[in-house]
Amino acid sequence: MSATDDKLAEWILDVLCNDARISQHRIDVSVSSGVVTLRGTVQSHRRKLAAGEIASSFEGCCGVVNEIHVRPPEPVSDTEIAGHVRAMLDAHADITKAAITVTVRDGEVTLAGHVGSQAERALAVDMVMSVRGVRTLSDEMVVDLQQQIGDQALSRQIELELTRTRGLRGANLKVAVNGDAAVLSGRVAELWQKETAGVVALRFPLRVVRNDLVVIGTDSPKVSES
Repeated sequence: MSATDDKLAEWILDVLCNDARISQHRIDVSVSSGVVTLRGTVQSHRRKLAAGEIASSFEGCCGVVNEIHVRPPEPVSDTEIAGHVRAMLDAHADITKAAITVTVRDGEVTLAGHVGSQAERALAVDMVMSVRGVRTLSDEMVVDLQQQIGDQALSRQIELELTRTRGLRGANLKVAVNGDAAVLSGRVAELWQKETAGVVALRFPLRVVRNDLVVIGTDSPKVSES
């Protein structure tokens, strides 16, 4: 490491130590030929990205290798993360959440589906990064208004059919369609209700149905491909 690299590492570390988002975490900074490497542990994906953005903002930084690990203060299951992400998207009026599917595996969140604009896409990504337990985020959403409209229509059709199904009436079930795939979310009282909802969804022109319904009173199932 040259004297210039040493100075750059010192400047970056000083800013990280005084940034409200990062200061409570121990971050190690090393620089080699202008390439900055960050190591340490933070509580959220947003904080990891913030550290990387701070490092890359310095003149003389030729690149950033962000090896910071995300470790929430308490373990969060994939099912809980998916529920929190879906609830956050549902609560925001500017996001057409019916056309966005959410998949979580080992804290890695994948957003897929169709949105109406780049602004809507960026907003969804920004919101999800703040959810507790999210380690990484993969954005597979596509800006396609016509496909989004079709996905929304099919989502509503499936939700309507679920409300008409005996044993599911009154249940607050959500359906997100992405092309030929759908994700079911919400809560039911019994396992047979979850299974029934999956059968109903498969009556529609879908290739894959992910049944993420949570059965109240039982251990939350691990998210897996259907």
